[in-house]
Order: sequence, then C-alpha cells, then structure tokens
Amino acid sequence: MKTKPMFYFIAAFSAISGLLYGYDIGVISGALLFMQKDLSLNPHEVSMIGAAVLGGGAFVTLITGVLSDWFGRKKMMLVAAIVFLLGIIAIVNAHNYHEALVARLIQGIGVGIITINAPLYIAESAPTRLRGRSVTLFQLMLTIGILSAGFVDLFFTSHGGDWKGMFLTGFVPGAIMLAGAFIIPESPRWLMLKGHPAKALAVLQRTRSNEEAEIELSEMQESVQAAHPHAHENSPIWQRRYILPLALICIISILQQLTAVNSVLQFGAILLKQSGLHSNLMAMTGATGIMALNFLTTLLALCLIDKVGRKILLLIGTGGLACALFFSSAIMHFIAPGPIQGYFLMIGLFAFIIFYAIGPGVVIWLILSELLPLRIRSKGMAVGLFLNCLTSAILAAVFIPMIDQIGASGVFLLCGVSTTIYFLISTRLPETNQKTLEEIEAEFI
Repeated sequence: MKTKPMFYFIAAFSAISGLLYGYDIGVISGALLFMQKDLSLNPHEVSMIGAAVLGGGAFVTLITGVLSDWFGRKKMMLVAAIVFLLGIIAIVNAHNYHEALVARLIQGIGVGIITINAPLYIAESAPTRLRGRSVTLFQLMLTIGILSAGFVDLFFTSHGGDWKGMFLTGFVPGAIMLAGAFIIPESPRWLMLKGHPAKALAVLQRTRSNEEAEIELSEMQESVQAAHPHAHENSPIWQRRYILPLALICIISILQQLTAVNSVLQFGAILLKQSGLHSNLMAMTGATGIMALNFLTTLLALCLIDKVGRKILLLIGTGGLACALFFSSAIMHFIAPGPIQGYFLMIGLFAFIIFYAIGPGVVIWLILSELLPLRIRSKGMAVGLFLNCLTSAILAAVFIPMIDQIGASGVFLLCGVSTTIYFLISTRLPETNQKTLEEIEAEFI
C-alpha cells in the first residue's frame, strides 16, 4: 500500500506535539534550581510551581474531549499550540511567585489539550497498518521531549543558570507546531461523524492510496451507521456491568502517579542537590541521566510490549519500582547527607526510572484503551486521565513540603507502599496481548 507524503507530515506533527508535552514536564527540573533564589520561593511554592502544569492539565482533560467533538481535532491542536506559546511568554516575563504560577497553569492547559487530542488525532488520521506505530511515536517523542529539556537545562546550568532561557527554548518547537496546525487536514473520522463523507474521503486520499481510502471510508460509514441505533446505550458509564473495568482503570490511574514519577522527573535535580551533590551542575547531570534512561528504556519497552505481553512487563516494572523506592528510602535514612548519599540516591533513582519505563510507563496507555468496553471507552479514558493528572498534581504540590516534614526517606517509603499495592493489583489483571478488544470486553461483562 502506498503512503503519501501528507501522512509523514501528520506523523511529524504528532511527534512535535509529543515533544512539547514532554519538554513542558521536564524543563522545570533545572529551572527550579534557579527560580528558587531569583523569585525567593519557599518549599511550598516550589512544589506548587511544579504542580501547576499537572493541575492545569488535569481539569482541561475533562472538557477537551467534548470540545474536540464540537470544534474538531485540528482546531483544538491549533488552540493547544497558541496556549503553549502564551504560557512561555508569560513565564519569561514572570517576576514573582504568583506570576510564575499563573504562567505554568497556562502551560498546563496546553499540555492537557495535547494529552487527549494529539493521540486521538493521529489514531484517527493514520492508515490502519501504521496506526500502532504512529500512536507509539507520540509516547516516544514525549520521553525525547523530557530528555531534550534535560539537555537544555544542563546547558544553561553550565552557563550561568538562565532559567528564563530554559523556558524560552521551547518557543521553537511551539512555533513549529503552531505553523503545522494550519497545514494539517482535519481528522477524516471527525468529518464523517459530522456528516461530511466527501470531505472525509478527500482527506483519506491525501494520506493513502485511493483504493485504501475507499475501503476505509466504507468501513467508517458502516461504523457510524451501526452506532446510531445504539446511541442510547452510550450515555451511562456507572452501570453494574462496567463497574469492574472502570474501577480498575480509576485505581490504576491513581496508583500510577503515586509512584511519584512526575515528581522525580520535575524535582530530581533538587533531590540530588539536597542529598549531598551540592553542585548545581552535578545535580543537573544526574537529573539528565534519569531523563536519558527514561527515553532509552521506553524504546526497549516499545520493542517488547507485543512480544512479552502487557502483564509481564507491568509486573516486572511495578515490582522493581517498589524495590527501587524502598532502596532509596533506606539510603536517605541510614546514610548521612553528603556525596556518598547523593551517589547512592542517584543509583536508586536510575533504577526507579528504568523499572517505571519498562512497565507502568508504556502499559498505562494500553490499560486505559484496552480494558474499557467500547461503549464507555472515551468517557472512561477521560475519567482515568483526570484522576491520573489530578493525583500527580496533588502529589507534586505537597512533595517538597512532605520532604521537609517526614524526610525524603519517609516520602520514598510511602510511595514504595503505594507501588507495592499497584504490583498486587497488577497480578489480577488479564493479559490482553494478542486478544481482540471484544475478547477482552467479554472477560468483564
């Protein structure tokens, strides 16, 4: 089958959106080292700056799906790019805590729109044979975005610590995404849902062969026509037959963030500096190493996910993650602050990110999409992502103050207990590899 150049442009656009998402999460790690002093931030304010992006994104996920259905995937991607750029302008002009907080909330809104809309757009626009790899590209570019932010932070850290320059660098991919949003075609499936089959066919023909476009259009028409007689079954999600998969989705979405992965990525440099690596450059080097391992292990996990299976990777990941957290807790409790504690903590955090990326990091997106029955999939995913983002935001908001109250050892211990619960629940999940969505659904309802 022939794939036309427009599809590769769409795939590149998806990659840029994933990179922006990751960059926004990762850039704060190095920036906070210098924002603390320049803006006179206390521990609570440091945590709130880190949590703002996650909090802003959490609430936007609840309405982005609806807005995307109303206005279209393309328009929402355009809005995401504009909001992201406005957030950058706001943060580089921030002169105090409150201005920086508002700026990060604005960036969080952009991230929230991207979280839902970018994977949805590429999944609906890609040819069937390339859909899996196309959606995977978004996840991979997310980790590259985080890593890119680490290298940018490292560069600016070694050249005086210009935290505004760290944020301003994100303007380049943001501007590219904005320009691309004007060029990409609308999702063909959204056009079909809105009753524009001719426009949908025209978009399909821009990205695949005419024969393939005709076949997909026919399948889309059948799907839309089949959905209308049962539309009334699509509304309530809190039905008894849906309780088990929906409960699993909600619990796992919360536990996913109680591993403290986003807090480690955002506050990694601060943790390493407080533990005994007193040099900003050394602490940022360790934090960048964490981001590099996140990318490399995610790449490995994506190669294994369809061969080894979801459940095995999740068990390996959550089991190893719990051990890494307990190890880090012991290091912070039994070894006095200093270079030795700092280096051992770096080892613990390296192990932490390796096990996270090999399991929960890639499996969570498959759990959200595969365990939910068709009729509640979109609504259930919105609920799951909202809980996921909200939990991450709350934990990030209290992470540094909690360290001040109970020590890093206590925080790592609590996260280790949560991850152990995650592991135990994972043992009860069905293996979904090589099963159709209908077969998975039949196991629950």
